[in-house]
Amino acid sequence: AAALEQRMADWSGDADEGDDEEGGAAKKGLPEKQRRKLLDPKSWDGNYLMAVSYLALYHPGSEHPKDKEYAEKGLAAFERTLELSAPSPDGREKTEKYYLSFLNSTGDKDKAIAYLEKQLTTRPNDLALINQIATLYQKAGNFTKALEYFEKRANMDPTNKETWYTLGVNCWARSYHGGVAVSQEEREQVVDKGINALDKALAIDPNYFDALSYINLLYLEKAKSLAVVGKNAEAGQASAKADEYRKQAVDLRKAQAAKAKSG
Repeated sequence: AAALEQRMADWSGDADEGDDEEGGAAKKGLPEKQRRKLLDPKSWDGNYLMAVSYLALYHPGSEHPKDKEYAEKGLAAFERTLELSAPSPDGREKTEKYYLSFLNSTGDKDKAIAYLEKQLTTRPNDLALINQIATLYQKAGNFTKALEYFEKRANMDPTNKETWYTLGVNCWARSYHGGVAVSQEEREQVVDKGINALDKALAIDPNYFDALSYINLLYLEKAKSLAVVGKNAEAGQASAKADEYRKQAVDLRKAQAAKAKSG
């Protein structure tokens, strides 16, 4: 790390007074042509190398002034790199991954989301990108936006059981973990949205064990939500549905275990 830090200082430092360009660069340990390339703001290679070097120096979670400086300069270098034409699609993809990883290390989820949402304007059908945005919103605690993007992905890929399952699980998580932060109205909405999503996953694959398990949990959430507002009969019906799905899940797991044992 010390050697890399010194090299970063060398790249950006000035030659000693009285040195010509070649002599000053030689003292820095770099040919002047290479040093010029590294410092050229329009050089993809130079900006990329600068960015990954600062990334290597940075200590995640550190509040040290040096690390704050590395983060600021490194992220700026990544942003310059991403504005330039990459030598290959793989090069751009790698740069984007490093940039997002750097933002994650600094805890700047808002900036990562803003970058990805900008990319979505030119790649509106990129399901992996939509899922990435949804996940970042979830980690940032913005569950409304997270569910919006998870639902968007499911609607764009409706025959994929996993997209509906993911939406259903996140609806359950919002209700179950949200506690008093979730209003009665919101809880009713997310629970119904989750049940609907898992119904779609099970319509694609009736033997989807994980979906059976979570639809059971969602009906339990529905039962609790109804009981809170005194709708005891409806709560009992929801509880019965939960039991029904729990039994299906248990029976399916037993059948799978028996098949594996006999096979």
